[in-house]
This record gives sequence, structure tokens and C-alpha cells, in this order.
Amino acid sequence: MEFRDDVYLGITGVIVALAAYFALYIAPAEVTMGELVRIFYFHLPPAIITYISLLVSVSTGLLYIRTKDYKYDALSESGALLGLVYGLITLISGAIWANATWGVYWNWDPRETTTLILWFAYIGYFLLRMSIENPERRASSAAVFNTLAFMTVPLSYLSFILWPSLHPKLGDESGGLGLTGTMVQALVMNIMGGLFVFGYVLKKTYDRRMKLDEVKSRMMEEM
Repeated sequence: MEFRDDVYLGITGVIVALAAYFALYIAPAEVTMGELVRIFYFHLPPAIITYISLLVSVSTGLLYIRTKDYKYDALSESGALLGLVYGLITLISGAIWANATWGVYWNWDPRETTTLILWFAYIGYFLLRMSIENPERRASSAAVFNTLAFMTVPLSYLSFILWPSLHPKLGDESGGLGLTGTMVQALVMNIMGGLFVFGYVLKKTYDRRMKLDEVKSRMMEEM
């Protein structure tokens, strides 16, 4: 079955619109945070997608090492790029939430700090790629570096468990977020909407990378 952008984008638009409506107007205010909890619905989905993007990146990087098929390198690079984009969105939305909740945009909380480390690790991934001209060596080196950089993902995820943190925990009775059924529904809808957008952008990023590789191959053949 042929992938149709218009159908996919139509479904995605409906899900995203409904998710935003639920988050802004249907879900109730949280007992402790009040209306500020609505930032949460637009902060957590990008954070989850950051982890998923980087999981796609490291997995396909390892597949490249095994197969030497450049399509896996292209997908690995695309996943890492989106990991950076969604990671930046997570950091910015987290800073906005922190300022609204704690009065400061940044306080070196373990979750903030480890997510920033994650982000810079993948900046290093792209700097490495840019520094190597040979395509095969670039893809192999990037895949190895990706495996090491991915260690920052569980570090970021587990940071507020491993160290004392102000970051709220879902369902935690001591300063955490107590979510009602409607709030959970709004959150799930926003995660679903985010995943639909991510799937589309990942496909387009991968397609563009493959087309660039084709153009470069033709240019090399003509030289």
C-alpha cells in the first residue's frame, strides 16, 4: 500500500488538534500546580520522543555495523538529528515549566543537567560525522560513537531516581503529580499526536538524506 502524505497528515492533524483541546480545555487543573500543569502535556511528549529518536538512531547504527548498508546509516543520522531537535524542545519547555514552578529557568536539577549532557553528546556525534570525509569510515565511526552517546539516555531517564531532584514524578504522593483519568487521557493523546508527527518527520528526513546520497553518487560517477 502506497504511503499517502495527505491521508497521514489529515489523521495527524485531527489527533494533534484533539490532543491540544483536551490538554488546554478539558483536563482539569492539578491540585498542587493548578493551571501550570498544562505545560506538562507539551513537555513530556517531546521528552519521550527524544528517547525514541535516539533509540532508533543507535539501533540502526548497530545494523549498519552488521550489514554495511548505507540506508541504516541514513536512518541512524536522521534519528539522531530529530533526537537533537526534540531534545532542544524538551530543554526549552522544561525551562519554561521550571520558571513557572520554581521561579528560575535553570537550577542544575539532575534531570535538567543529564538531559543537557545527552544533548551535547549528540552534538558531538554530528561534529564527528562532519570531521570524516570517507563515507564508510564516517558511518562506522558514527555508529560506534552513537553506542557510547546513547548511554546518556538511561542516565537522563533515571536521574531523578538516582539523585535528589525537584523534578515531579507521576503518581508520587510527595510533591509529585496526581493525574486524574481525564488528565491521563489528555497526556496519552498528546503523546500519540507527537508520535504521529515524529513518524512523518522521520520519514521525510530519511528520504531527503537518501536523495542527497543519490545525488552525491551520481556526481562521483560523472567525475
